[in-house]
Amino acid sequence: MISFSCTNENYRNDLMELVRAFEQRTDEELSLTAGYTVSSGEMRVEITADKFENFRKFFRFPYAPADAMEAKRLEKRYLKIALYGVLVFLTGRELPYGCLTGIRPTKLYAELGEGAHDVFLQDFSVRPEKLALIERIVREQEGLRNPDPERVADLFVFIPFCPTRCAYCSFVSMPVDRQRKLLRPYTDDLTEEIGWLKKRAKKLGYSIRAVYVGGGTPTALPLDMLDEVLAACRVRGAAEFTVEAGRPDTITEEALSLLKSRGVTRVSVNPQTFNDETLKRIGRRHTAADVERAYALARDRFDVNMDLIAMLPGESAEDFFRTVDRAAELAPANVTVHTLYLKKGSELRVGGYKSTENSEAERMVDYALTKLSASGYEPYYMYRQKYTSGNLENVGYTKPGKACLYNMDVMEEDTTVFAAGAAAISKKVTPAVNLIERNANYKEPLEYVKHFDTVMQKQKDFWK
Repeated sequence: MISFSCTNENYRNDLMELVRAFEQRTDEELSLTAGYTVSSGEMRVEITADKFENFRKFFRFPYAPADAMEAKRLEKRYLKIALYGVLVFLTGRELPYGCLTGIRPTKLYAELGEGAHDVFLQDFSVRPEKLALIERIVREQEGLRNPDPERVADLFVFIPFCPTRCAYCSFVSMPVDRQRKLLRPYTDDLTEEIGWLKKRAKKLGYSIRAVYVGGGTPTALPLDMLDEVLAACRVRGAAEFTVEAGRPDTITEEALSLLKSRGVTRVSVNPQTFNDETLKRIGRRHTAADVERAYALARDRFDVNMDLIAMLPGESAEDFFRTVDRAAELAPANVTVHTLYLKKGSELRVGGYKSTENSEAERMVDYALTKLSASGYEPYYMYRQKYTSGNLENVGYTKPGKACLYNMDVMEEDTTVFAAGAAAISKKVTPAVNLIERNANYKEPLEYVKHFDTVMQKQKDFWK
């Protein structure tokens, strides 16, 4: 347990993310306090700890922010650098991404420009192999990023229903069999919201380059309702149209024919693992054979993504290696390798499951990178999350020419998103002033339906 306090409480939550990452790797009982002062051209950080008598460490950083926003950014950054150095000294542990706690390391790398390599390596203490991965992704994105953020946007639609709820899931998603009465009003409201957003995007001068229908499992909807949603989503001229079919137990010939007829170009068929015993443990209602059956139906009609998860309960590194090998053999257009994270509300976390085998997690993601690279894939987007095994990353891999534009747009936060449905968050991006504004819908589907008038009024106010 590491007790931590900061003289500026506004920064405590950000710094605690770094502290928690060390707590995963040590049994040390420590108490630390961080404080700082700023004067002309300098920020001075002082950190005290109780491990050694009168332990006190000082750091000095150049400090000349252009405005209040940059001042906050610099103060948090310098506090993290100092705190990381002290925690490494006191615990003897290091983290693969050093003092970086943000979700989007590739975005930060791009923002830093020419000096990013040295800053990541020397100031942030990112391991060389992780820095190489970040730089590889940034190179892969060249020519694929949104060419005109002022006028090109995406459309996101959320369908929060699944056949069953997975043990690791913390998303707003519900078993479809328990929500039958909600499906019709939800579909009606959702299609109305989509229609309004499309008209508003056009009036504001945006074209839509990517449509993404996520979940949940959209194909868990009755097909007549799914057809209504897909018809509402279709945008002439969009470069891609993705539907997260995801669960193979919802993928049928009829469902895929419907998707194709509505112009869908990309689907997910997500094994998570090719180990049947693990699938049972995590609450999936299908087998590895079902995944292969569904993939065989989809592969010649769509670009297919497969999600895999490292560090699922009960799985060894060798189990995960076999899953990666099988995915590489099947050769879908995209493979996304997630590292298990345990957010509040997931069944695994509530049940006390802890994923602390950090070296195993690192072996798994390292193997995936090596194997998929050798199989013709390139990493093309990355994000990180709190409570992730080993403080590691999630990476999307693509065959040449098959990258998902929407995934890049969302992870790099350089594209306006018109978002519909429960828990959907619209984003208005203004690159000229580095501004992102957000409008969040009600999280729960029932609240979304009950307060749909409010949902629409908020959208109208937001997109004035």
